[in-house]
Amino acid sequence: MRHSVLLILCAVAVTTSAQTTLRVMVYNLLAFPDPIPVNRQDTLAKIIAYHPVDLLITEEMLSEAGADLVLNEALNVNGTTSFSRADFVVQLSDPNSPYKLMQTLFYDHERFTLKEQRTLTTSVRDINVFKLYLNDVDLAQTMDTTFLTIYAVHLKASQGVVNEYDRQQMAEVVIDDLITLPPGSNAFVAGDMNIYSAAEGAYTVLTATGAPMNLRDPLTLPVQWNANGAMAEHHTQSTRTSPLYGEGSGGGLDDRFDMALFSDAVMDGTDRLQLVPSSYLPLGNSGTCLNDNITDCSPLQTPYAVLRAMYYMSDHLPLVFGLSYSGTVSGVHSFAGNDAPVQLTCGESGTIRLESDAPGKGLLRFVDLSGRVIYDQQVSYGIGVTSFTARADMPSGCYVVQLLTEQHTVSLRTLLAP
Repeated sequence: MRHSVLLILCAVAVTTSAQTTLRVMVYNLLAFPDPIPVNRQDTLAKIIAYHPVDLLITEEMLSEAGADLVLNEALNVNGTTSFSRADFVVQLSDPNSPYKLMQTLFYDHERFTLKEQRTLTTSVRDINVFKLYLNDVDLAQTMDTTFLTIYAVHLKASQGVVNEYDRQQMAEVVIDDLITLPPGSNAFVAGDMNIYSAAEGAYTVLTATGAPMNLRDPLTLPVQWNANGAMAEHHTQSTRTSPLYGEGSGGGLDDRFDMALFSDAVMDGTDRLQLVPSSYLPLGNSGTCLNDNITDCSPLQTPYAVLRAMYYMSDHLPLVFGLSYSGTVSGVHSFAGNDAPVQLTCGESGTIRLESDAPGKGLLRFVDLSGRVIYDQQVSYGIGVTSFTARADMPSGCYVVQLLTEQHTVSLRTLLAP
């Protein structure tokens, strides 16, 4: 059924600013590159093509060869050459363990420079610390470098008192290092935390207040996350009701294991970087597949082909979020012309009109009024007016339509009616 786009009252909100949205993905790749199924780097490439990234933080990397596969066959593909990775460090913690799972960082070196990396050891596995700075085009003039410190973690798995204690001990290692950073630092801790509820010791250690550096959860949620239907849209594991080829976990989506916790500076935007709250979500989870396969989720938010790719890629969903940077970084890629003013208006016959003074590319995003992204569409536009049509299978209702480019976010509040 065709929908028409009607303007609600006079509520057109257009904002243009000199800022950049940096896209982050945190992903447990499940014993990568174990060849079950084969060529999972190609599967990952499909997911990243749908949701491009500037920073990729991964867990369960088994080898440097696997890290190179991600770099060369999932990120630097289709003409892209701008990604680098941090040095691969073989696990130092628990040296007698026969099964080592490493964290890795991949970054767009046109936008970020990796200043340093460190490894913290625990009784279970390493915590990897990466310090980057933004490649601001005005850095030479302002000499005001914006740094970001990332703690990549994979806490001890499974329920039980002993495992909870191990998670808490690992969390304490993170906090002991975090509080050595200068007050007001941009930092976040991200990864597969294997935490079942907000009452767990690891979570309370990580989010305790009053320290020189606080960490905050962007979501205010019920204490119990595991198997809680009210939490369905926030669950990240498992993408499968049964293990695939004997790999990973089953049980369907019923746990919030993958998360990121942010310093006050990132939450409040006091040092040029700020979390975009509405962007923080498990990719593909529409909240309609509790205890089911990710492929049973509604495809209105994410195309079925992408859901299928995530089913085969890992037993975890990728956690994604955006960081808004109040400056301009180098490396605008193919987004030429995005410094030009753009404007969204409502057209006829279900169209959205985009008017620009110069050609460019961006992401056309439909968001419902609860902040959930319904779907994204990569678009190109030329000089003058370019028209786009809302997807015909979208339910009727009120939406915010956004055009996200390297330099601008332009929003239009609309009503989709039959």
